[in-house]
Amino acid sequence: MRNTTLNIDNMHWILQILQNIEVGLVVFDRDYNVEVWNGFMENHSGISSGVAKNKNLFSLLPTLPKSWFEYKTDSVLKLGIQAHCNWQQEPHSLCFENTRPFTARSEFMFQNITLFPLFSANKTIERVCALIYDVSEEANSLLQLQSISRTDALTQLLNRGYWQELFEQEFARSQRYDDNAAVILVDIDNFKTVNDTYGHQVGDKAIQFIAELIQKNQRETDTCGRYGGEEFVITLPKATTEDARLVAERLRQQVDDNPLTVNMDGQQQQIDLTVSVGVAAIKSSMDSADDWLKQADSALYQAKEQGRNRVVVADS
Repeated sequence: MRNTTLNIDNMHWILQILQNIEVGLVVFDRDYNVEVWNGFMENHSGISSGVAKNKNLFSLLPTLPKSWFEYKTDSVLKLGIQAHCNWQQEPHSLCFENTRPFTARSEFMFQNITLFPLFSANKTIERVCALIYDVSEEANSLLQLQSISRTDALTQLLNRGYWQELFEQEFARSQRYDDNAAVILVDIDNFKTVNDTYGHQVGDKAIQFIAELIQKNQRETDTCGRYGGEEFVITLPKATTEDARLVAERLRQQVDDNPLTVNMDGQQQQIDLTVSVGVAAIKSSMDSADDWLKQADSALYQAKEQGRNRVVVADS
């Protein structure tokens, strides 16, 4: 029977495999000094193995989250077991450029990292091996599915279900920390008349037009959604009643000042739209997010009753 025991003559092709596989391979000691740095790491970091050798891992990869990575490595060294770092925990542990720019949702590569111990001849752990996997396609596919499931197809705002989930989280956060927050409820005035007069396609364009204005007015921390039909909702974390009123009034004014332009039978036609808006600030006396939203809905009803095209603040 042929002896297949590994010997020194085999080592050259094993090293070639490790150098050329499409997986990052880094070996470092307990002080995080690099001993092995393969071709994948060279190609994506721009640092050659010769330069990387004996250098500190964190100096070579300054974007690597140090405390998080040390915590993971510590469990490997102490327990002698593998540790896994998922891209959903740290999307871009290593800020390598994405090599799939046409299908990517991010300019950076998404990575999974596996750490495992390397035992010496006397069974002690002196080194750790890190394997870095490019999982950008998997991550992009999942992110795309999540985006589809959370987004209203017509407006590209958050759909009602996902907005409601974030709204309830904001209610819990604001109540816990006794923080300011407000919610705005927006409704297109006389929307049935628009549909009946111009048709549902123009009605859809009206909904998209208002959604675009909402997006233009939102702050970075706001969450905006389509609540249903011609209704929209905006959550404003850390906003006072006056902050929210100003946002709502600015939006109402922009809708009033900018008619919707549509093509009707080959001719451009302008359609005047207005919105009614209800605003409600969070209160410590509220028992649920539903109570908060009902306050905004009540204010919206008052805006309709008072003649439409206006902003009403709850309990003002």
